Amino acid sequence: MSISIGQTSSAQTATQSTSSSSSTSGSNGTVDQSEFMQLLVAQLQNQDPTQPVQGTEFVTQLAQFALVQQSSSQTQQLTNLSTQLTGLSNNQSTDLVGKSVTVSGNSVSFNGTAATPTNVTLASAAASVSASISDSSGNVVQTLNLGPHAAGAISIPWNGENSAGSAVPAGNYTVNVTATDASGQAVSVSQNVTGVVQSVSFDQGYPQLTLTSGAEAPISQLVSVGASTASP
Repeated sequence: MSISIGQTSSAQTATQSTSSSSSTSGSNGTVDQSEFMQLLVAQLQNQDPTQPVQGTEFVTQLAQFALVQQSSSQTQQLTNLSTQLTGLSNNQSTDLVGKSVTVSGNSVSFNGTAATPTNVTLASAAASVSASISDSSGNVVQTLNLGPHAAGAISIPWNGENSAGSAVPAGNYTVNVTATDASGQAVSVSQNVTGVVQSVSFDQGYPQLTLTSGAEAPISQLVSVGASTASP
C-alpha cells in the first residue's frame, strides 16, 4: 500500500494542531465542550485507516464527557443552594436578638445584683443534688446542697454570694451540677442557661448567640425561645 507525500504532510499537520490544542487546554487541566469536540474530530482525521475507531468508542467518550459535565453542573447548583440556605438561616437567627432564650450550657453571669437563671434537668430521681460555682480561674466560690429532687427540671438558686456570705465580683462564672440516686449511682444531668440574646455573630461559620449575661452558645444548643423583652 502506498501513501502520498501530501497525505503524510496533511496528517502530520493535523497531529501537530491537535497536540498544540491539547497542550493549551491541558495547561489548566480541563477542556470545555468545544475543545473536546475538536479532539474527537482530530482523532477521526488522524486514525489509522487500517484500524478505524469503532463508533461505540466515540459514543462511550461522548457519554463520559456528558456525565462529567452534568456532575460539574450539579455540584455548582448544590453549592449555590447551600449558600442560599446559609444566608436564609443567618437572616432567621438575627430575629432572636432581644428575645429570651434558653441554651444548653453551664455559664452563669453575676452583674453585682443578681445572677442569670440557670436550670438543670435530671434524667431520673436523685437523692442528692449539689451545685458548685467557680470563677473564671476555676476556683470554687460557692457550693450549694440542693437535697433530693424528682426527675425533671430544677433551678439553681444562686444569689451571687460566696461560701462566706459575701457578694462575689461581677463577672462570668461556671456552674457544675452533680447528682446521685439512693444507691450512690450518678444521675445524668443536662444544664441550661436562660437569658436575652444581645447579638448574633457568624465568624465561626455558624450563628453564635451572645446573651446579655455574656454567655455564648452556638445556635445548635438552643433549647427554647421566649417572647421579646419589653423596650425600656
